[in-house]
Amino acid sequence: MNPDVSNYAKGRYRLWLFHECNLKTGEITKAYYDSRIYQFSQRVFPGCNIGLLTFGGKHNGFTSHGKILPHRDHSYAMPIAKNVNLGKAIFGYGDRDHKQYELSDGDIVEFNCKVFHSVPKILSQEISIVFWKLNEAKGYFPKR
Repeated sequence: MNPDVSNYAKGRYRLWLFHECNLKTGEITKAYYDSRIYQFSQRVFPGCNIGLLTFGGKHNGFTSHGKILPHRDHSYAMPIAKNVNLGKAIFGYGDRDHKQYELSDGDIVEFNCKVFHSVPKILSQEISIVFWKLNEAKGYFPKR
């Protein structure tokens, strides 16, 4: 895992899955691939081809707060995203009212990632995996 470079997620560690998007240049490159995670992703969100694993807690000498401020996802992603939550966290969602929901261990949430969303609080050590489909209509293609 690497420190997140997003201005919205300072202090969070992350790992891109399958593909990575450079948020400054929009370049898509290959990222970490594990066949078991990929097979799981296809059961959760058939056709997804990019993911992000984030961690909130302490492990092997590093601390990741796991939080991210309200934001909309980059144009590399199609609007629909699916989040798999392990642990407990608060998920904020909404452009105007930004309601907060408690996510529990094993929850899978589908949401429109072009609507403001956040993780303002981690309630227990938590791992989140978000899956998307690359937005090929906007020129973001998987690397073969």
